[in-house]
Amino acid sequence: MNKPYEKRYGINGLFGAAAASVRTMTADEFAAMGAGRIVFRRRMPAGELAELVPQAGMAPAEQVLELVMSADGAPVMIADSSEAVDDWIDTHEVRLATLH
Repeated sequence: MNKPYEKRYGINGLFGAAAASVRTMTADEFAAMGAGRIVFRRRMPAGELAELVPQAGMAPAEQVLELVMSADGAPVMIADSSEAVDDWIDTHEVRLATLH
């Protein structure tokens, strides 16, 4: 208990039994919780992206593309602009995860 909210509430007091079950989940189970609902985005050159998603190989290798992936790591969409990704996110019931 070294975080302020843990000291004040206790981890189980704040989140209940759900907190205890998250601690015992496998990485796959944890990722599946947000699959289809939580996405993250990453910019990368098409040449690099083609190693993960073969369709990206249709673009010039140096072109920077936007990749949207599900929480479980599955590619959801590839776009050539941030605006296209923003539009897609706005029209789908997903949450964009941010990395800090």
